Amino acid sequence: MSNTFTSHDEISLAYFKKDFDRYSWSAFRSDMFAGLAVAMLTLPQSLAYALVAGLPVSTGLYAAIFSSIIVAIFGSSRHLIAGTSNAIAILIQGGISSVLFTYYRYATGPEKEELVLQILTQLTLLVGVMQIIAAFLKLGRLTHFVSHTVIIGYVSGVALALVISQLFPLLGMHPPTDISSLYERSSYILTHLSSIHWPTALIGIACLLALFGIKKIDRKIPAGAVMLAAVAILAYFIDYFYWHFELPNTSLLSFVDWNYIDSLTENIAVVGDTSGGGFIPHINWPYFNPGIMNNLVPVAFAIALLSVMEATSTSKSVAANSGQHLSTNQEIFGLGLGNFWSSFIGAMPLSGSPSRTALNYESGGQTRVAAIFNALFVYLMIAAFGFLIRHIPVAAFSALLIASAGNIVNIKQLFLCLKATRSDALVLILTLLACLFLSLDIAFYIGVIMSITLYLKKAAIPQLVEFTVDESGVLHSIDHNQPHEPRKIRLIKVEGELFFGAADLFQNTLKAITEDDTTTKVIILQLKNARDIDATACLALQQLHDYLKNSGRYLIACGITHQIWDVLSDSGMIDMIGKNNLFIFDEKHPQLSVQKAFSHAAELVKADAIKTGENTTSTSSSRDPARGLINEKAPETT
Repeated sequence: MSNTFTSHDEISLAYFKKDFDRYSWSAFRSDMFAGLAVAMLTLPQSLAYALVAGLPVSTGLYAAIFSSIIVAIFGSSRHLIAGTSNAIAILIQGGISSVLFTYYRYATGPEKEELVLQILTQLTLLVGVMQIIAAFLKLGRLTHFVSHTVIIGYVSGVALALVISQLFPLLGMHPPTDISSLYERSSYILTHLSSIHWPTALIGIACLLALFGIKKIDRKIPAGAVMLAAVAILAYFIDYFYWHFELPNTSLLSFVDWNYIDSLTENIAVVGDTSGGGFIPHINWPYFNPGIMNNLVPVAFAIALLSVMEATSTSKSVAANSGQHLSTNQEIFGLGLGNFWSSFIGAMPLSGSPSRTALNYESGGQTRVAAIFNALFVYLMIAAFGFLIRHIPVAAFSALLIASAGNIVNIKQLFLCLKATRSDALVLILTLLACLFLSLDIAFYIGVIMSITLYLKKAAIPQLVEFTVDESGVLHSIDHNQPHEPRKIRLIKVEGELFFGAADLFQNTLKAITEDDTTTKVIILQLKNARDIDATACLALQQLHDYLKNSGRYLIACGITHQIWDVLSDSGMIDMIGKNNLFIFDEKHPQLSVQKAFSHAAELVKADAIKTGENTTSTSSSRDPARGLINEKAPETT
């Protein structure tokens, strides 16, 4: 029986049920308190990321409340908290702005708001469909081809984009609609400092200082929630007293120009209505426009891939401590269903939140019920305190996002990638530069393409190591820098990928060996560690076999696994090379196929020598590597 281990990554609807097989009151209590702790972080983040994307805050809240429950039920991880994220929000903002500028450049007011929601539902629908299809096709392994260096570089670029984009609302400036790159936006800020709205800027700077002050007191305090709560209460009472009480007309206040103050304060942007027309979303079919969808496909693919990368990496980091076995395809399936549902309720696309997930685990969350409690508590808080939140200035959320930008980047990992290898440093730097000078979705694609290209470059170089065999049957590598005697039998061990990208190099290397050496009569290929043989590799073997045969030489293959044998059989290579020249790998006797191959090669050399009338004594001399193997009794196969 073969000792082959396969990892099961099937899609199942029973993950949620498994958490209730041994569910207890203790787990319920732990999940409830963990959900409450996470909700204190989820609420301000959901509001802030919706503002980053240029969307109504209800889109972020609906994603955090209703769509995240779908991910919790159908996902794989017990601790993952799904919701909006900064990187996804910035990609959404860029994608929707591009479509608006292309198709609806002159739309304003309520018409523009309606168009934004229509574009959002199409974008979210595309993301959800892509992820569901990827899950059913079991494409979860493809995420492994995107190196962590790309993610670090891109997230660093996102952190920079977050700071630059939030400087506009923090300073009360209107962002330009005709430029998208971070370089142009930062240049615009520096050249338009005169347009700063100082009342807004003072509020933003004060909130920023308050955040740093709270964190300095105790980093365990939810600084964002505390700051926003204080600002909400203060703004509410200022607004209440302004409209319900008339200031006395005294000589002490006669110098105050209240009309001027009114003109300043009315230009301070606030959150506004948080319910989106109601605390229960309306379910509608997503808007469908083929022309717009074609423009959204690249952004949707970037969001879908980045969402999967964030969710799977977050789940794995927590699972490393919890010991849970994860299914990548199940995680993608849960995300896909959540995003598909978001398109019907007008919610933002979902991703995995590293900060909320880590807080959930650290707060004692036991099962996915904690994520459901998180959604319920967010709903209760927004229903109870929505009248306060609507008064919060947008500049306060900008301060929160700018303060949190530094937490996105892991400085240690950033410098590790810069120092590890030249290719890692190149990918990181180019990804960062692409984020700075190009749009973020294009920058992400550039990083992914570079990562895959470098992987294929390494994977397409199989290792061909020549060995000789001593009389005890032990393999010894040959140093070609040292002088050695000509050999009629040469054993070459093939390691690595033999797919189409490596086939030409594999064939050319072997041909170079045989062309330079006229003494060699038999080439033995040990294929035990060769992987992913495909049609191109089979054609390379066929051409090598024909080349050796036409020059009166032989090709033998040993260490053939059952997977390789199936490919060779289906392609007709077994009949071409001959079964007597192929030796299957035996797990119980690892060296047996090599021994048989050498014995057969020695017989071919001897028979060939008899035909040509050569002296055959050399083939049985002590210098012949096959001598010990011919005389050695090989163990029987079972």
